[in-house]
Amino acid sequence: MAASNTTIDQLNEAAQQTALETFAKFYLNRFFGAGLDVFSQLDKQGDLADINHYLLDNRTLTREELTSGLLTHRSGNLLDILKQVKVKYNAQGAPETPWQEWYAAQIDKLPQGL
Repeated sequence: MAASNTTIDQLNEAAQQTALETFAKFYLNRFFGAGLDVFSQLDKQGDLADINHYLLDNRTLTREELTSGLLTHRSGNLLDILKQVKVKYNAQGAPETPWQEWYAAQIDKLPQGL
């Protein structure tokens, strides 16, 4: 069993699935809402492009269908992003800092333009 404060790749399969599902829902909210600026700054492998391409190709689906589709067809991309952001999780797969709070803290760290 994974201890508290672990990374995504240290979680057991069930906890990792929970983490992926929670992140997929958060990602969808950002995608259809206020944008993905933080993730675009952190993504070094092109995972966002793959995820966003899937979402654009399937924009007629419901949020639940998109979540399921991401977990089925883009779980590797989601996992790569989670490894890049280095968020810590509890043993059940919940992020130690809720995604909204984590994202707001990351926005504060981004360099601001003129």
